[in-house]
Amino acid sequence: MLLALFAVVSRSLERPAVRQLPAAASTFPSVVQSNEELQNLYLQTSWAKMPTPRTADGHPDLSGFWYNDLGNLGTRDANGNVRFDLGGARNRNKPPRKYPEPSEPSYKPEYAAKVKSIVNGQYGPTTTEDPNFDCLPSGVPRASTGPLQIVQTPKSVVILYESNFVGQSYRVIYTDGRQHAKDLDATYLGHSVGHWEGDTLIVDVAGLNDETWLGGGQGHTEPGLETGEGNHQIVEKFALIHSDKEHVIERYTRRGNMLFYDATVEDPVMFTRPWVLTPRHLIAGGPQDELFETFCVSLDKEHIVKPNPEDSYTCNYCKKPSN
Repeated sequence: MLLALFAVVSRSLERPAVRQLPAAASTFPSVVQSNEELQNLYLQTSWAKMPTPRTADGHPDLSGFWYNDLGNLGTRDANGNVRFDLGGARNRNKPPRKYPEPSEPSYKPEYAAKVKSIVNGQYGPTTTEDPNFDCLPSGVPRASTGPLQIVQTPKSVVILYESNFVGQSYRVIYTDGRQHAKDLDATYLGHSVGHWEGDTLIVDVAGLNDETWLGGGQGHTEPGLETGEGNHQIVEKFALIHSDKEHVIERYTRRGNMLFYDATVEDPVMFTRPWVLTPRHLIAGGPQDELFETFCVSLDKEHIVKPNPEDSYTCNYCKKPSN
């Protein structure tokens, strides 16, 4: 995890923070009961209420750099030493907001047992069984957690991913009316075709191999609902393995300077029913923001601490609020 930490430190010092616009605190309750309520609350934020840029053909323009600032503090002294405070810019006098628990896939019994075995072997969110530690791409929908850059044309949408673990990767979503080939070779990110339904880009992803995970690890960092609020994490603890029959329908919707992402994952081999992903949200970066060059060398696995009876993992920052 040194790679991940280094990437976060670099980003906090070198990349401009997302400008948090003020929002009426009375709009947002301290407890959010459901994902539907959360979606409606994000629509009330100042980011989402901004004008939505559109392309010449009238569709929302998804192009640009998208990520979620962690609100970190980083300083460098005259000797070049760096002092870094993860999440240090948040307002610590505010009680944390309670968000709904993320949805989880419904595995068939034999696969649920395998997932449980993987989770029991984790130390915190980390396990050597995670394909990311072998530098494998994150797959779909796991890859869509940001930072990322989108390039939109009339016939395709290209997503460029920046990943702390697996290096740079990309997807091409074809919007020229083509369909999936009948004899697709299975790949890590599959084959994507899309079409517009109103202001939402619907993407059908097929031809996915079984060498990636659906989620896991540290999950996805969500923006806070108002200025000064710390980010919260979406971590589907049991969204891990899948078969090569995985099929994903993604939905991308731009509202102002916020990108709404949700997906439905089907796996007739491992699931008892389709899994509806907990929605994600990304904020538009500035016009000067760029992807960092990243690379992956699989050297971290031998340093991962495994759980034992005398040592238990404690996550101080992710404890649930008491109310």
